Amino acid sequence: MNRFLIKSLAIAAAVTLSACGGGGTADTSPKLKITAVKVFGDSIADSGTYGFKFTVQSADNLIFPERVAASYGQTLCSFYKATGPDSFVPNPKAGCTNAAIGGGRINYYSNPTDPRGITVQMAAVAALGSYSPGDLAVIDGGGNDAADLVGAYLKAPSDKAASYAGLLTTVLTPAQVGAALAGGASGMATIGGVYMTALADNFYAAIKTSVLDKGAQQVIVLNMPGITNTPRFQMVLDGISAAYGGGTAGATARAQSEALFKSWIEAFNKQLAAKFAGEAKVAVVDFYTAFNDQVATPAQFGLSNVKTPACPITGLGSDGLPTYDFLTCTATALSAAPPTGVSGGADWWKSYGFSDGFHPTPYGHQLTGQLISKTLAIKGWL
Repeated sequence: MNRFLIKSLAIAAAVTLSACGGGGTADTSPKLKITAVKVFGDSIADSGTYGFKFTVQSADNLIFPERVAASYGQTLCSFYKATGPDSFVPNPKAGCTNAAIGGGRINYYSNPTDPRGITVQMAAVAALGSYSPGDLAVIDGGGNDAADLVGAYLKAPSDKAASYAGLLTTVLTPAQVGAALAGGASGMATIGGVYMTALADNFYAAIKTSVLDKGAQQVIVLNMPGITNTPRFQMVLDGISAAYGGGTAGATARAQSEALFKSWIEAFNKQLAAKFAGEAKVAVVDFYTAFNDQVATPAQFGLSNVKTPACPITGLGSDGLPTYDFLTCTATALSAAPPTGVSGGADWWKSYGFSDGFHPTPYGHQLTGQLISKTLAIKGWL
């Protein structure tokens, strides 16, 4: 890792990246009798644990797991209900099978028993009994884990890599981490990929124990999305470039930072695919590639804007990045106030890719739902 990336760490040291959180239609006539859809994951799969969804609020803002469930004539409601920002109880409403919670992580390292840990969600549902032949499990995760890793890495210059080492040792051994950090900048960069590979191993093990070994016959697993595509992360990378005065130096520093973080995500996805290779009961959905394609060629997917969030900015966080309020970001409010110079009339926001800096719009969810439907059809499960 050269001086550009080293300097970029210091430039973005105060930034904490946290989040969550996308063609063609397929035949959605069910060929398999699915009687229940069980969901595990983070904010992009959360049906309303906090009383809202992490997208534009409207009467028809189905998120991708709800779209999958609807193709089988099923509806979803949240398995958990939030009683506070950091407290959750089982939903008293019977038949709720979406255990995903906003802020979910594969490695919820600050509290391993918190149901925002996706492995905890799967174990909680498994404790209720075995899966039935008609159950479909839909699992996503990793976006927040990637953000955690990047955020800790960027703090290294200011806290002497304490945050980075602390996160790494929740999955890797102290000896592994110590040896990597002793290797300087190169070791710090490499150990991020090692962490992600081990995280994929842990994710696979949890899915096997709590889902496959409990009798699940149909399991959909989305791989880790490319968080570098999001407006939030793009602002961080733009800041790195600007700190170099733009031009060739800024572009180089930006590109090297982005390439490193992408390599970590790709290490996770490569390992996840390898672990599930040959497993007939599991279909790994390549969310990473689809998301990359949508951002690279938005018009091909009917997207008019993949850079600017549709929701209005409500303030700035302590990291200097924009904040948004999903409760006030409603379809009615957006349609009533099209941004100056934006075409499309009241429907202007419906073709945007992002609702806020990290999460998709309802149309983004539609694209992901179509991607999953295509995967289900190929597997013969739809």
